[in-house]
Amino acid sequence: MSENQTDQRKMCELHAAGLMEEVDQRCTNPEFVCGKCRRKANRAEYLHNPLPLKKSTGDNFWG
Repeated sequence: MSENQTDQRKMCELHAAGLMEEVDQRCTNPEFVCGKCRRKANRAEYLHNPLPLKKSTGDNFWG
């Protein structure tokens, strides 16, 4: 598969195709989560239904 074809695929498509190296590269610093498959990604265009990922406010169990 060419690199350009892989670039256009969404995270769930990459995972289903077994392309785990590409999946890992796209979620090194996730800022978005898919509302459909719940996968996380660095960029919104990697997901079908991207939603902003809430940032953790610390290591507080209650916060």
